[in-house]
Parts: sequence; C-alpha cells; structure tokens
Amino acid sequence: MTLAGRILLECGAEATRVEDTMTRIAQSYGYEETQGYALNIFINFSLSPDHETRMVRIKKNDTNLRNIYLVNHVSRQIARQAIDFKDAYAMLKQLEHEQGRYALGHKMLFAGLISMGFLYLQGATWVDLLPAVLAGAMGYFVTEWMKSKELTLFIPDFLGAIVIGLIAIPLNHWLGSPNIGATITAAVMPIVPGVLITTAIQDLFGRHMLMFTAKFLEAIVTSFAIGAGVTTAFLIL
Repeated sequence: MTLAGRILLECGAEATRVEDTMTRIAQSYGYEETQGYALNIFINFSLSPDHETRMVRIKKNDTNLRNIYLVNHVSRQIARQAIDFKDAYAMLKQLEHEQGRYALGHKMLFAGLISMGFLYLQGATWVDLLPAVLAGAMGYFVTEWMKSKELTLFIPDFLGAIVIGLIAIPLNHWLGSPNIGATITAAVMPIVPGVLITTAIQDLFGRHMLMFTAKFLEAIVTSFAIGAGVTTAFLIL
C-alpha cells in the first residue's frame, strides 16, 4: 500500500488519489479500518487501530503521469482480484526503479513542440518559430539537467529561464520580430509548474489544506524563479 502511495506522490498525484488508492488496496486484502494521511514530504498509514502506524518519507517530487496511470491500473487489478500480492508488488517495484520512458534528448524535442503550440495560440508569426522552439528546448534541457543534480528547489528553474531569455531575446532582435512577449511566453511554458498548480487546486477541493498550501507555495516560488530568470536575461542583454 505505502509503496503504491509513495510512487503516486513522487510522480505528482494529488493527496486524495494517494489516500484513496492505498485504502482501496488495503480493503482488497481485508483491512476495512485503514487510516492514512499524505503530505508532500511523507505518508502516514495504518492498516487498522491495532496495527502500528508506518511513516514513509518522500524523497522527490516530480511529474510523471504515465506512472500515475500504471499505479492506478495495478490498484484496479488488485481490487478486482485479478492479480495476487506478489505480482502486484513486483510490478510496483519495477515502476519504482524505472528510470524514465524517454531520454532527456527526446524530452527536449517535446518541449520544443510544446513551445511551438503555445506560440500558435498567441497568434505569432513564422518568424517567431525558431527563437521560441530553440529557447524552449534548451531551457527545458538546462532545467531538467540541473534538477537531476538535486539542487535547491528554485535554482534549476531560474537558470533554465535565464537560458531561455539569452537565446530568445537576441534571436528575436536578429530576426526583426516585435513579438518578444509571445516568444518568451511560449518558450517558458515547458517549465511552468502547470500540473503542480492543478493538483494543488484538487487538494484544496479535497480539503487537504496542508498539501494545497505546500504545493501552491512551491508553484509560486517556481514561477517567481522563472520570472526572475527572464528578467535577469533582459538585464544582461
């Protein structure tokens, strides 16, 4: 139960989903009086009032919607009694140690496509395509690479935003496009904490005020770092 909850929480799931998944898995094995609470840094869970409470610390907070889906798939199979405990545990352990479906180079390509999509939504021209896509891809690369070094929360986003500004601003001036705002906005979209904000609101609706506060403050700090990075790039240039 706690393994499934930890994977969900580390992959960016909301607290309501984490607690509900652990409860449903426990009920499938005959434990009807479970008690648990999930926060962004730990999970408390007990199978019943007669069992000891177990605490699991959350070591990372990332966004991985694929793993959230796969954990939900495993939990539904457990609820239907379609797989036994050993098979379910093996599947969850495999997800825990999985390094990621896509390499960082592939993620850079996807980030560039995301920037291109937001550029189109803002009504920019073809002249703005190169600065937005290149800056978005490189900014995402720097941000993700720095996060792999386990630096302080906002530092990777700050440095990624600086790279975005240092690439987008000169290219935009060189190409003679007046849409610098649209270019910068499209380029930073891949590193904007959109999923974090969405799950924070879901936690608010689920009455998880501590989880909502923690996630919302993290989103604010990240957004501030992105804005400060872009501003720094403007000051440099």
